Amino acid sequence: MKRFNIPLVAEGLTAYAIERQNGWERSQRKDAPTWMEQRRFWTDTILQGMARLDGQEPNPKLMERFDQELKSARGSAATVPASPKLQRGTIRALRNFVSALEATGDDRRRQVDVVRELLEDMSSHLPWAHAGNRLDLACDEAEHALRRMTAQMPIRFTRILLGGDAGPHWASGYASGTVTDAEAVQRTAIYQEAVRDYPEITSWPALCTVYVGGNQPSALGAVDASDFDLEIMNLAGDGFLKERGIRWTCGMYQMTVPGAQSAAAPEKTRTEEIQAEEVNPLLLGERPLEPDDLAIFELYASEDDCLTFCLDVLADEKTVFGRQLSDEREESYIMTYVVYDEGTGAVRDTMDVELRLPHDEKWFHCKLPDEVRAALKEKMDTFCLACFGEHLPGTPAQCQEEADASQMEPTM
Repeated sequence: MKRFNIPLVAEGLTAYAIERQNGWERSQRKDAPTWMEQRRFWTDTILQGMARLDGQEPNPKLMERFDQELKSARGSAATVPASPKLQRGTIRALRNFVSALEATGDDRRRQVDVVRELLEDMSSHLPWAHAGNRLDLACDEAEHALRRMTAQMPIRFTRILLGGDAGPHWASGYASGTVTDAEAVQRTAIYQEAVRDYPEITSWPALCTVYVGGNQPSALGAVDASDFDLEIMNLAGDGFLKERGIRWTCGMYQMTVPGAQSAAAPEKTRTEEIQAEEVNPLLLGERPLEPDDLAIFELYASEDDCLTFCLDVLADEKTVFGRQLSDEREESYIMTYVVYDEGTGAVRDTMDVELRLPHDEKWFHCKLPDEVRAALKEKMDTFCLACFGEHLPGTPAQCQEEADASQMEPTM
């Protein structure tokens, strides 16, 4: 009996890829594959994995159809988005796929991680990021499956706490192997990140505890955790130690580790600030931006109680930015982003400007006057109401006031 409706999954993932292809993308590291290349890889990996778990040979025609449909839809204004039913069916199949991979008892974590990355990508696309299709549940299940599977691996690792839980400056995380002295702590990424974030600290109290996974009786029968293991463990945080299969082996080892402070540290910090400004320079035009210079184009992302909107710039670039960034001859164009913070109920005062080039990208920023921020908030609210039937989320206090007012209204 087949466990997966593979043609339905192929249809759903193709529809999703077309929606993202014809919309705006998240920024990507310069050295990383494009998001479309990533989505093709994720789709192919998932369809092949489902087929093999069902004892079938993968059907190459599914990916041929994927490529053809994306090519046909490129630049089309008549794209039909995936229906709620297709979304639910696709996500349900992905959840079942994760469960089936874990149930094999083999190390299928790379395949599970592919599903997790795809689901995370879906979470950045508002038409798919809603509770009705159980995407949030699918993301949680994939992350927890990775934790459980990693806890069953015969790996050796150390939990390191720097500075103590009380702070004021502290850090914690997992390191590969057995870390029991100050020199070993200094070689870990946890320590190196801490001294970079807090260069003023002259010494760090440290607490190291060694564990193994896979229910190993001692550290002797385990191997040092890999970078992939550590990525999963550090994402889980201290909750990883509660997973079945994790056993304490030795520690707690207490010590004091010297900080990285030096006479040159303040100058280095200032140099880094200057370099950061050079990487993301401030744009200043002949006049400040005005409300009519900007129009809402798309809700780009929703995460951490913040909504990121992509804008159209209607004014002359040289007038408001001080320079002409885009150039049709060089096939370059700009994308601008502003963030609405639900916690403050306001638009942030910085607009990011991305210059997209054929084989590169450059970033700039500019400051938004208060009247522009207020006007953008109204435009965002109108946009959300027109596209999604909902007002722009207010602050928690505003939401509570509206709820209280609703409860006080007379009823029939």
